[in-house]
Amino acid sequence: MHSLYVFDFLTTVSLQLKEKLEGLDETVLDKAALAALAQYQREHDSLQGVYVIHYEGQPKYVGKANNVSDRLSQHLTKLSGRKGINPLAIGYKTLLLDKSMSTAANEGILISMFQQEHTGMWNGAGFGPKDPGKERDTTKPGTFDTDYPILDEYLVDLKTEENGVINLKDLVTTMKDQLPYVFRYNIPAEELDKTIILTSDDRRARSLLQAVVSFLGEGWKGAVISYGMVLYKTAKHYPHGEELNP
Repeated sequence: MHSLYVFDFLTTVSLQLKEKLEGLDETVLDKAALAALAQYQREHDSLQGVYVIHYEGQPKYVGKANNVSDRLSQHLTKLSGRKGINPLAIGYKTLLLDKSMSTAANEGILISMFQQEHTGMWNGAGFGPKDPGKERDTTKPGTFDTDYPILDEYLVDLKTEENGVINLKDLVTTMKDQLPYVFRYNIPAEELDKTIILTSDDRRARSLLQAVVSFLGEGWKGAVISYGMVLYKTAKHYPHGEELNP
């Protein structure tokens, strides 16, 4: 009688990582915690790692990153721009990895292990991508986007001249820099150089988007979609978003 012994290295490592993560105390995900994590990374010369985001005490998202504090910061920004999210209920756990463990820590296996034990995970539900891309603009939103739509009334800190005068480029770049979700647009340089007058003191993102669409005029369209806002000169329809026309 004979047999072949095969050691499942990746699964064994993933089980150990899962056990280690579950044994850690949950930390509130905020800027102070991320600053402390970044300092710890510098002290130990270790940036990459695996992490679990918790919401209301439950594991919701498992990830792996080359720089954990940077990736968690991106997640925090995204969550801050969503309706129905309590910032005090967001937590995380993370394990930094030795350089030799980069390939051994298999993200897919680790995600699968958590999903087998926890329902309603955000992995595969639309939470992870930074910008899903134009091909996703008209598709049905994922569970995360449906449960936690964007804050289309997010206030933008906008500096204008007297009577609401501002350069169009300054307006849209300020929106893009400040909004905690995707704001994608394609405006020709000759249009960006123009001056727009904001006749209202309303500085909410949706109102500003409408003002820009109305300023650009016929053929232009803005849309509030599942993961952000877009602005194009287009005839395309957004069946799962709210269209803003001139």
